Amino acid sequence: MSKRKIYSLSYFLGRAFFLGFGYSVILSITNKDSWICFTIGTLLGLILVYGISKIKEKMQEENLKDYLKKNKFLKYLILTLFFLFNLFIMSQLLFILETFAASYFLIHSPTFFILIPIIYLIYRITNKSWSTIGRIGEIFMPISFIIVIASICMLFPYGTIDKFFPIMTQEISDMIRCTLFYAFYSSAPFLLLLNAPMKEPKLVRKYLLSTITILLIGILIISVLGPNLIQIYRYPEYMILKKIKIFEFLEKIENFISITWILDVFMTLAISGNNIRHTLPKKKNKLLFLTILTLLYFLVIYLGEIYYIELQVYFILPIILGIFEITIMFLLYCYHFITKNKTKNITNQN
Repeated sequence: MSKRKIYSLSYFLGRAFFLGFGYSVILSITNKDSWICFTIGTLLGLILVYGISKIKEKMQEENLKDYLKKNKFLKYLILTLFFLFNLFIMSQLLFILETFAASYFLIHSPTFFILIPIIYLIYRITNKSWSTIGRIGEIFMPISFIIVIASICMLFPYGTIDKFFPIMTQEISDMIRCTLFYAFYSSAPFLLLLNAPMKEPKLVRKYLLSTITILLIGILIISVLGPNLIQIYRYPEYMILKKIKIFEFLEKIENFISITWILDVFMTLAISGNNIRHTLPKKKNKLLFLTILTLLYFLVIYLGEIYYIELQVYFILPIILGIFEITIMFLLYCYHFITKNKTKNITNQN
C-alpha cells in the first residue's frame, strides 16, 4: 500500500480506543492531572510504536504467515496470539460502538438491529484486499481530520486554564498507571498493521499525527468540563461537543461531529476483521470467518445484557492490550534473533 493509505489507516488506529474507553477511564482515575498522563503516555507510546516499526521493517512486505515460515513452533504461537488479539479488539470495539450508537443515535432501536449493518459491512470489506481498505481510509481520513481540527478550534473559547490548577494532586501510582494505560490504548492497535503490505513501515510520524488530536481533545475536555464534570460523564469527548453552536441557531452539531469517533472504530474493526480472515486456514475461509462474526454478534448482544459487569472490563482493558502488545513484540524479536543465528551458522558451515 502507498504511504498515504498507511497514514490514513494509522490515524484511525491510534484513536479507536478513546471512544468510551480511554478518556473516561483515565479521567476517572487522575482527574484534571490526566493531561500529564496523556503527554508522557504519548512519549512512551512513541517508543512502543518505534519497536513495532522495526519489526515490520524486518518483515518487509510479507504478512505474518509468510514471515514466520522458518520456525513452526513460534509461527503457530505468534499467529494464535495475533488471532486472539484481533478477536479481543473486535469484541470490545463492537460493544462500544453499539453502546454509543444506542445511547445517542438509535435510542429506541434494539441491539440486534444496530449490530446487523456493522457486521455486514465488516464482512463485505474483508472480502476485498488491503488496498481497498486503504482507499476507504483515504476517503474518510481527511474528512475526519478536518472535522476534528474544526471542532477543536470551535471549542477553544469555552476552555479556561484555571481548571487545571492545582497541578499534581493525584497519587503518583495512579499517574503512572494512567500513563501506561494511555500508551497501550494508543499504540497497541498499531500491531494490526503487521499484516499490511508496506514498503516503508515508518510508523512513528503516523502515530504522532493520531495522538496529537487525542492529546488536544483530552486537554479540551478538562478545560471545558472541569474536574467535577469529567468524573460524571460516560462519554466526556461527546459531551463537550454539545457546547458547539453555529450561527446561534444550528444546534445538535455534536451528532454530526461525533461521526469522527464512529469512523475511528469502524476502520479499526475493518482492519482487525481482515487480519482474522487472513489468519484463518484457506480451506473454508469464508465459512469460518462468517461463523466468527456470528459468534461475535451474539457475544456483543450478551455483553449488552450484562452492561455493568462489562464496564469493569474497561479498567483491565489497557492491561490486556499491553500484555498482548509486549508479548507479541517480544516473540517476534525472539523469532528474528533465532532465525538470524541459524542463517549465520549455515553460512559459517558452508
